Amino acid sequence: MADPIRIGIIGGNVNGWAGRAHMPALAAGVPGVELVAVCTTRQESADEAAKKFGVPLAFSDLAKMLAHPDVDVAAVVVKLPTHHDLAMEVIAAGKHIYTEWPLGTTTAQAEEIAAAAAKKGLRTCVGLQARHSAEYRHLRHLIDDGYVGDVLSCSMSQVGGGGTSERPPGRLWQRDAAVAANPLSIAFGHAIDGLTSVMGPIESVAGVVSTQVKEWTEAGTGKRYPATAPDDILVSGRLRSGATVSVHVAAAGGVGTGYRLDVHGTDGTLVLEATGSPHTSAPARVLGAQGGAKELAEIEVPQDDWVGASGLKGGPINIGKLWKSFAESIASGDDGFEPSFASAVEHHKLIDAVREASESGQTQEL
Repeated sequence: MADPIRIGIIGGNVNGWAGRAHMPALAAGVPGVELVAVCTTRQESADEAAKKFGVPLAFSDLAKMLAHPDVDVAAVVVKLPTHHDLAMEVIAAGKHIYTEWPLGTTTAQAEEIAAAAAKKGLRTCVGLQARHSAEYRHLRHLIDDGYVGDVLSCSMSQVGGGGTSERPPGRLWQRDAAVAANPLSIAFGHAIDGLTSVMGPIESVAGVVSTQVKEWTEAGTGKRYPATAPDDILVSGRLRSGATVSVHVAAAGGVGTGYRLDVHGTDGTLVLEATGSPHTSAPARVLGAQGGAKELAEIEVPQDDWVGASGLKGGPINIGKLWKSFAESIASGDDGFEPSFASAVEHHKLIDAVREASESGQTQEL
């Protein structure tokens, strides 16, 4: 058996995304990987994470973690505004690298990060884990196997709740569109990646990107702040296959309606329903109907054996699958791994095209 790929987490606070998804997944025994180090800005929080997840090395000095010979891959799991600088530090140290999505605050930043990693010959992965959802993968298998015949159209809706809820003080920075950590880049970015992993690339887009909730209320104080972050994204377009596509991603003021992807073809229909975004491993199911069927019926979705054995639930599941796939590509020397930094740059450009389509009122070709 090959030696496991050894991971160091940057931003390994137990209360953050690393503590809710990455470290639980890696500590649960994802095949082919080993969590060996965690780094935060305070030694106390690094020690806390190391103790909770059984990590042998804890750092508050990133340079020391990156210099450690037991770390093969460093994962940047921090707030978006610091992705660029930390990623460039990892690359300079010559470590293979995982960075959360979005790769950078802008496409230019993403291009710089990707180019630097490529110049060093490093393996890269961006945190677009929706494509590893068992439901997405099975949907793609069914379509490739001819379940719906020729695909005519697809439509996706993802509307969460709490769009007008009070925001914790630590989230208020996201109200500024300029920092790019908003539903257009994050919720839409993950959702559209999942869709294209099933349906193939998008060829052209038209759309409306808007800020419907123009003030955020701070939890605890009731203080109100102006918001410019886009929170409602409506897109229509055409896939490279020729099929049409429509997408709506937003946050409702009250109860959200979850996620739904409909695929219609010449011979049948497929539907993926989930209580939330599939990239978070929200409970989901696949339904279908063929030929003369009068109603949709649920289709059994195969699950990876190791997931059941690990006992993982929720967010860590697809993160664990992504780590497993990335580790396998490093071990095998596979140059075709996705989602890499190169594919992240293309994803940034897709979101730029959606924004430009909204601002110009003109369809954008990709």
